[in-house]
Amino acid sequence: MNQPESNLLFLNYCKKLKEYYLPNRKILFIQLPQMPLKSFSRKIALNKGYFVFPPTGLQYLYEALKHRDLDIRILDLNFMLLKRVFEDESFNHNNWLDLVSEYLDFCPFIIGVSCIFDSNLNIFLSLLDYLKNMDRSIIITGGCIPTYGYEDLLSKKLCHFVVCREGENKINFLFDHITNDNFKNEATSQIYFSDNDKIYETEGYEDNVMLNKVLMESYSIIPITDYGKYGSLNPFTRMHDRSTNNNTFSTIQVNRGCRGNCSFCSVRDFMGKKVRTHNFDNVIKEMEFLIDSKNIKHFEWLDDDLLFNKKLFKCILKEIIKRNWDITWSANNGIIAGSIDDELLLLMQKSGCIGFKIGIETGNAEMLKKIKKPANLNVFRKLAKKLDDYQDIFVGGNFIIGFPQEKFSQMLDSFKLASELNLDWNAFTICQSIRGASAFSDFDDYFSSQFETAGNNVKNFIPSRDTSIKTDDSVYKGLDIFRLDPDYVPNESQIREIWQSFTIITNFINSKHLKPEGNTKKFIEWVEMAMVAYPSIPYMSLFLSLAYLISGNSLKSKKYLLITQKNCKSHYWQNCFSSFNLLNITENFPNCPTEALETIDILRNCTDSFIKMN
Repeated sequence: MNQPESNLLFLNYCKKLKEYYLPNRKILFIQLPQMPLKSFSRKIALNKGYFVFPPTGLQYLYEALKHRDLDIRILDLNFMLLKRVFEDESFNHNNWLDLVSEYLDFCPFIIGVSCIFDSNLNIFLSLLDYLKNMDRSIIITGGCIPTYGYEDLLSKKLCHFVVCREGENKINFLFDHITNDNFKNEATSQIYFSDNDKIYETEGYEDNVMLNKVLMESYSIIPITDYGKYGSLNPFTRMHDRSTNNNTFSTIQVNRGCRGNCSFCSVRDFMGKKVRTHNFDNVIKEMEFLIDSKNIKHFEWLDDDLLFNKKLFKCILKEIIKRNWDITWSANNGIIAGSIDDELLLLMQKSGCIGFKIGIETGNAEMLKKIKKPANLNVFRKLAKKLDDYQDIFVGGNFIIGFPQEKFSQMLDSFKLASELNLDWNAFTICQSIRGASAFSDFDDYFSSQFETAGNNVKNFIPSRDTSIKTDDSVYKGLDIFRLDPDYVPNESQIREIWQSFTIITNFINSKHLKPEGNTKKFIEWVEMAMVAYPSIPYMSLFLSLAYLISGNSLKSKKYLLITQKNCKSHYWQNCFSSFNLLNITENFPNCPTEALETIDILRNCTDSFIKMN
């Protein structure tokens, strides 16, 4: 069969690489650190406050290649860095490349590097530059960042190949030609390479990976039982750790892709329009293996659309109940609200669910249509009423503010809906520019600029990952944000302050759990676990102090009050506390549970009155 011209160039390029590098059967896949190294805190690390997600994507690549006679290893730099911080007091996290150097003694012929998030861009580019200067191996990159930035990576000669979108089938075709294997996989498109300063793409079919792999053998090279010793996935895993005194957890997945086509998200573009689902037996087999062989006690569902096949998911939950597995589970990614019914909620509760998030995004009906969110406001309201009967499950709503051209009045609708739904938590985040998302059609230019100023763009400030406070003195802060013109489209600095105010009011001042009929224990468990990652945010410790006083634990209350007084001394926090009338509470702290409830009630009424007046 005659090969397309680009594939002939691809074959010749592979041949040149094999002549230049010393071929062997050693392969190294690398997962990048997942924490912000610029603001890295040893204290947060030692409290297990940083993410430590297993390298699931690289595990799928391992499973796809395991039929070949290869020595494949996975270097999870994130795990190794945190482990080294725990074990070596003298280790400087800025020397993370030393960990790579240790693994290069393995002398891999091929190194694959995955990069998913913009927050990893600095690290990703530094690693590629380091490997380029070493010049010992063929470098392959993949993931979201390389998929939408392959031209920049290849033109700067930072890698030899970019495997775009899903990689399992493409990498098998690629490995046929760079490892001299004779498996003759069908040619695929979307493998990019540069030869003689010109970028080419392979020609072939556009693959859509079917989920027929069970992640079992890959755990032989992943110390999954140790991951919980050095970090967590989110507050849910920390809650599990504290309540059970067991820190073993793993991720699990049923579906790949999403039925939605939200304009702010690139899942559909990256994964393809078709959602693929594991079969029942494979999911149960993988869970059984992790429970019996690895003693896993908590699972986090990774799915972008967990309830795509609701019938299948119900069967999985029924099987968990039937087997009487002593496990808990959570789903921090936003679940589509319209798919949740009473039967499902009951199965969730019985099968060990400790919490999940709902993908709400916005409380403005016009914005819901604009972002193509598959829901309406009444769906959220109906679900909130159902949740009243399932108080054992911690439920949060995911909200986004700062969509392109979003007015303050539209953001206010999200604030009002969050207050109306009265969930356990409202996870407000700031809209991020994401490659492949239709809402950010000008992102190609942005990505190129990021190579020059990687990671420094204010637009991609992620409050939940950034412990620093940087703001423009000219913007409204605290309760004064409610003086903003409803038709105003806030700038980036202003959006930060809106995020801060929405978070303080909905999750702390107006928390349903800090009322006489509330569940104070639920509030304490979540906020304490959230504070592990953000120990210096003083309003968290202040309201924990009030919550502990309400619950009758005066010693813990005093502990968190002292932490608050220590952390609120900066000019920024003094102004913030003054705006919300919190300074008076720290200086005249209540003496008993009744006074604490009265203090919060007065604070709540003052806040509501101010908002209504403006």
